[in-house]
Amino acid sequence: MVPVPFIILYLKKLATFLSQRSAWATRIMDLLFERARRKAAPVEEFQWLGLMLFAAVPFPGTGAWTGTIIASVLGMPFWSGLSANFVGVVLAGLLVNLLMNLGLKYAIGTGVLLFIVLTAMWGALHGLKKSLNTK
Repeated sequence: MVPVPFIILYLKKLATFLSQRSAWATRIMDLLFERARRKAAPVEEFQWLGLMLFAAVPFPGTGAWTGTIIASVLGMPFWSGLSANFVGVVLAGLLVNLLMNLGLKYAIGTGVLLFIVLTAMWGALHGLKKSLNTK
């Protein structure tokens, strides 16, 4: 979590500075931001909750670093991005700790259950948001 505030505050400024200096840096930054934008689609819809859930998934390519880049790309306010990443990292740590302490048999069952619950929650939130937008 140490680099998260610095990434949120200074990533766009650093990208602009480097892009003005080198075409190579421009390509690297474009690739980084494009990758973040692709991963940001679900996060963009629910902002804080979406970013928190994204950071809470303990898989490669998710977590605080990518979540922070997404928060910066989406232009989220500093404290929203920081708190969503912090809560997500804490939940990811608790989830991994729980799964490691349960053993393989229960960890697989818990993983399947969590997938079903999170899918249902995501669907319910998406439906709720659609119904609120149509009114």
